[in-house]
Amino acid sequence: VTVKSVGIDSGNLKKAIGRIQLAIKNKEQIVVFGDYDVDGITGTAILWETLNSLGAKVTPYIPHRIEEGYGLSTIGISNINNKISKIKDVKLIITVDNGIVANNPVEFAKKNGIDVIITDHHVSSKKLPKALAIVHTTKLCGAGVAWMLSSVILNSVQDLKIPKQVRDDIIKDHLELVALATVADLVPLKGANRTLLKFGLEALRKTKRLGLLELFKEAGLAKESLGVYEIGHMIAPRLNAMGRLEYAMDSLRLICTTNPKRAEELARLLGETNKERQDLTLQTVLHAVAKVKSQKSKVKSLLFIAHKGYEQGVIGLVA
Repeated sequence: VTVKSVGIDSGNLKKAIGRIQLAIKNKEQIVVFGDYDVDGITGTAILWETLNSLGAKVTPYIPHRIEEGYGLSTIGISNINNKISKIKDVKLIITVDNGIVANNPVEFAKKNGIDVIITDHHVSSKKLPKALAIVHTTKLCGAGVAWMLSSVILNSVQDLKIPKQVRDDIIKDHLELVALATVADLVPLKGANRTLLKFGLEALRKTKRLGLLELFKEAGLAKESLGVYEIGHMIAPRLNAMGRLEYAMDSLRLICTTNPKRAEELARLLGETNKERQDLTLQTVLHAVAKVKSQKSKVKSLLFIAHKGYEQGVIGLVA
């Protein structure tokens, strides 16, 4: 899988690498701004771990579904610098799995002295955001795009004392996260996606990530027999549950933690939250079906169901 084969613009990629290297050299505060689904969480983990391994001053940030909404937003950028997040003097934001339509937030960031690099896989609008660089392709999932950027960053390192073997190990290690995202985000399993999933599954079956191992245990899975079914129906729903009902940072923490006790606690939390999500989804479905049956709409081909008690994080599943 190469940059050219997936259609990522090499000029934008070069700009992104140059700005990231400058930020690392000058110890500027970088924020990796992700999304609250599996794709966004794993992509954020990939870029954060990569930059952190290179000595960058970097912090991951996942927006809150209810309070901040999807993707890069003016409220999200404002919240980064407030007392709650405790992130000070941000100079560079790198989006993951979002940003390709964030025209106004990018302008807001620039007015506040923050450069923005967008990494995304969603379809763009006619007018692209005026970001410093846009690393974009629709041929991969968001984590796949983040992995491509991460790989190029690691292969571009010259003056930092990191052995090539260590860099290669980081790139291979992150393939397991790309596999999770590729299945969870339902991208077509052909071309580069099929290749990344094949090698990603092999890595996932040998993973040493404490959080994932505990999550497999909580789900009653043996890592050696993991496949697309187990990811799509058992692992992804647990990772997604936090973003649907609570705060997705805990899913990110589970993926990245190196603390055995913390891994166990977070796996239990994700499992419990997923059970709550399942119950809530079922209750909402039953309520919605009852409303459909009682409707007297003359338009038979369209159903509009709304209720103030419906949880925003599950209405897509109910639909």
